[in-house]
Amino acid sequence: MTVKLPFTRKAVLAALVITAAATTTVTLPGTAEAQSGSRICGNYWEARANGKTVGIIAKVLEVPKVDFGICLRVIDKTNSINGRSLPGYKGTVTWNPRQAIRSWTCEDFGDLFNDTYGNDPCLDMNRVDLIGQVANRTPRELSQVY
Repeated sequence: MTVKLPFTRKAVLAALVITAAATTTVTLPGTAEAQSGSRICGNYWEARANGKTVGIIAKVLEVPKVDFGICLRVIDKTNSINGRSLPGYKGTVTWNPRQAIRSWTCEDFGDLFNDTYGNDPCLDMNRVDLIGQVANRTPRELSQVY
């Protein structure tokens, strides 16, 4: 005895493929802009000339948001700019005291530079996941002339 089904085999397979595609789309998120597990740590300095703020420079690394010990090590590593000039600025500047960047979101750090480096600068960084990696990583330096 054979059972006749109202559906063809092709129709059933097509329905399964569509269902699987829809489920995958719902359950697997696409590439997100935000780095939800990352934070930015380091320091920044504002440059002054003739009594006005003329720019900013920062030295930072991307770190896991759950490890404040790594963040403190990065802040210590990036604590000096050694009398540097402001890239892109014609003239001499004096630097305001350093400002620590303690576990900022990637988006907030992007806002510090008016999104010059994008809304999420972490997308271009190589995250430090272990405290021992800090010593061997070169901090990312970002600057902007106002």
